[in-house]
Amino acid sequence: MTPDVILALYRWKPGSCFRCADRDVFVTRIDDITTPSGDVYEIAACGSCVLVMENERRRYAIRRGLEYRPGSLGV
Repeated sequence: MTPDVILALYRWKPGSCFRCADRDVFVTRIDDITTPSGDVYEIAACGSCVLVMENERRRYAIRRGLEYRPGSLGV
């Protein structure tokens, strides 16, 4: 699967990447963090970091003999 196809599986909006700290880039939601006081912060990643994380997931699946399906980071 090409990088463009993988990235098309996600929804994108302007923001900051938690992984590489780039600002004012298109990011996709990965998860939320809730602090002990109840504040909720969204964790989002840019396209480059999403591709790195997807590749890590793919390699893990291969090592474990599992099926790999891209597009489910944060799901």
